[in-house]
This record gives sequence, C-alpha cells and structure tokens, in this order.
Amino acid sequence: MLESTVNYLWSVDDVLGQGATASVYKARSKKTGELVAVKVFNKLSYSRPYEVQMREFDMLRKLNHVNIVKLFAVEEMHLTSKKVLVMEFCSGGSLLSQLEEPENAFGLPESEFLIVLQCVVHGMNHLRENGVVHRDIKPGNIMRVVGEDGRSIYKLTDFGAARELEDDEKFVSIYGTEEYLHPDMYERAVLKKPQQKSYGVTVDLWSIGVTFYHAATGSLPFVPFGGPRRNKRIMYKITTEKPVGAIAGVQSVEDGPIEWSYQLPSHCQLSEGLKTQLVPVLASILEANQDKCWGFDQFFAETTGILHRVAIHIFSLQQATVHRIYIHFYNTASIFFDEVEKQTQVSTECQQYFFQGHSLILEPSMKVVSFPPTTPDRPIFLISRCPEKTVGLLYKERKEDHLHQCLEGMIAVLGVIHQYLRIACSLQQCQELILQGFYCYM
Repeated sequence: MLESTVNYLWSVDDVLGQGATASVYKARSKKTGELVAVKVFNKLSYSRPYEVQMREFDMLRKLNHVNIVKLFAVEEMHLTSKKVLVMEFCSGGSLLSQLEEPENAFGLPESEFLIVLQCVVHGMNHLRENGVVHRDIKPGNIMRVVGEDGRSIYKLTDFGAARELEDDEKFVSIYGTEEYLHPDMYERAVLKKPQQKSYGVTVDLWSIGVTFYHAATGSLPFVPFGGPRRNKRIMYKITTEKPVGAIAGVQSVEDGPIEWSYQLPSHCQLSEGLKTQLVPVLASILEANQDKCWGFDQFFAETTGILHRVAIHIFSLQQATVHRIYIHFYNTASIFFDEVEKQTQVSTECQQYFFQGHSLILEPSMKVVSFPPTTPDRPIFLISRCPEKTVGLLYKERKEDHLHQCLEGMIAVLGVIHQYLRIACSLQQCQELILQGFYCYM
C-alpha cells in the first residue's frame, strides 16, 4: 500500500520506526527520487491539545545544526490530510541499532564512542543555545549518517517531547523512555506515585549519562534482577539510593544486594586514559538530586575539554601494557610524565622513552604539540629504569547472568565471539610491540 503527499511517496511497509504518537517511513521525492524520512502522526497524536501537536513542527523549524536531523517540509497526506514531517533520511540507522550489532555487544570502539560524544555534545549545545529541552534523549533518538569520508555523523531526532525551557525554568509534564528517565520523573510516570515535583533542564543530562554509559559498555548502568521493565520498584531504588560517585548498579540475585560500580567495566573497548576522563562526567550527571547535578555549562566545559585533548599512544615494555594518555596539546612534558605515572605507576624519575628505534628526549618544559605523532601500531615505548612486574593484557569476564539480561540466544554468543577475537588481536599486537620494543632498546 502506497501513501503520498504532494511531493513525496512511500510504502507503509518501509517502516523506519514507530512510537506512541507517530510512525516514520522511508520515502522518496516524486521529482528527484531523493530519499527522505516522513513522520506520520496517528489518532492518539491528534487527541493532544493543538499547541502540543504543533510543538514539534515549531521546534524543528527553529533548529539548524549538523547534529540535529533536518526538517525539509511539513505537508499533508492525500485523502486524510494528516500532517507529515518530511525530514533528512539517516541511512546508518540509530545509535540503538548500532549497539544491537553483535560486535558492539560490549560497547562501541573508542574512536566511534568519541564521535558519539562529540556529536551529542554539539547537538545538545545547539538546543541549549536555543533554550530547548529535548526530554527523550536515548540511543533510539540518535540517528547515524555515514559521511563521504566513511566517518559517522550522529544527529538528535524526535522532538515530539521537546519544549522551550530556560536554565532556571521548570516543567511538570511527563515525557521520556523508562530506562533513560530521570528518577523524579520515573517515580511519577512509571510507579504512578503522586508527587508535586517540578523538573528542570538537567533531566536531559541524566538521560545523556545513561546513553553514554550504554554506548560505552553495551549495557544499561542500572539493572535490577529480571531487568528494568520487570522490576520497576528495584529500578527506582537503584537510581535514587546510588552512592555518590557510583555510575552503575546491578542486582544479580533476586532480592539480593546491589553491586555498585565506580568505574567503567574492563570488558568495554575504551582505554583507561579515556575512562579516567569520562567517569567523573558520568558520576556528576547521573545524580538523582536535581540540585546536586551539574548544570549544562559545566557539562559542556568538561566534555569539550575531553574532546580537545590529544591521545598519545604509549607501550610500557617491561609491563607489556598499552596506554593512551589524553592530554591537551598545550600541556608540558612534565604534566605528561605525571599522567604516565598515574596509569603505569612508573615514577617520573624512572621514565625513559624510545620512538622509532631511537631514544626520545623529552624536556620537562617541552610542549605536547612538539611530540612525535603516535598510533596504536607506532607508539612511544616507555622503559623504566627501575624493576617492573609484567602486567600484560587485563581482561575481566562479563557476568553471564548480566549478559543474558541484555542479549539473548545467538546474538549473545556472537557478541562473546567478537570480544574474544578482539582479545586475540590485542594479544597479537602486544606480542609484536614487545618484539619491536626490545629490538629498539637493544
């Protein structure tokens, strides 16, 4: 069955996504054949007040940013005269569909995660500059486009719940998706408890925190026994009783204790250097008390600081460990030495460096911008002047019961296979770097 407007045509079988008030289809321009996405609203949508119906149209007309899905036109369907949003088609699917791929069962690769971080931060910054709160941030509402250079671009979409709201303003209406919903909103929307709380723009920060954790690890941060949708009471307990600094809580046994995590798990694909930068951000926006949560100004300052750092690849020869030091290009070598010590426990006095078969002399006052460019296959070799124990590749098994809460059947098996392939590749790379490093040293 085909549907159409004056300028666009689509099949009802080409569904890209469905929500409570609308469905999104893949459509084509009748004139040019260009692919677009059309959002068609259902009867439930038209039962809402007229100003609420028009809110998404008005929001999208107001916004114009590379990290926000573009609105091309608002048209009416033939016969029914239903309003249709004609929007940019994102061929790469959503961030959620990315995370559902077996190779990303343990989280996105570091390079891809940093792109997600950059795109979401830039998109949210544009929203706040225009005084807009999204109210339904989640991986399913972050779309992916693959650029001509093969690099991903992520874009915020679905502004049906969005509204204009300044930093000091509040709202009382409830929108969002359970797993990503701020605890104050969850209490009223999911547990149906009457309460007189109002909500501010920081509810978006909570949703962003859950989304970033999901993207980094492949799983949700707060998981009661049986899953978030089956055990809503414990889900609320986990999010509201979370200790300061904790970024995740999992209940592995029915009526059992909650296991709190203060670090990102070792099974995710992010380096320790990036985890060190990211964890304080997650801890500060996954804060149930709206008064204690960071504001957007601090969030933007800290995340922009992460994105502006350069990664220096280090291989500690005696320890046989790979490291990435995230540091500003304007920092000095003395700060770099301190960062290396934090990750390797090799004191600054014992640090000695080699690069490309030669001794690398780094004066304390030298700027990081003057360092040689490094890659995972061409790192700077760190050799300690003091005895060091071999550490090797650290890997901790992901708990089987937690894994089955996230994935099922063969998809789970494929995810584990991909993880072990990555471990095998890391071991091979480590072996090659050990040989290269000792040859360089000798």
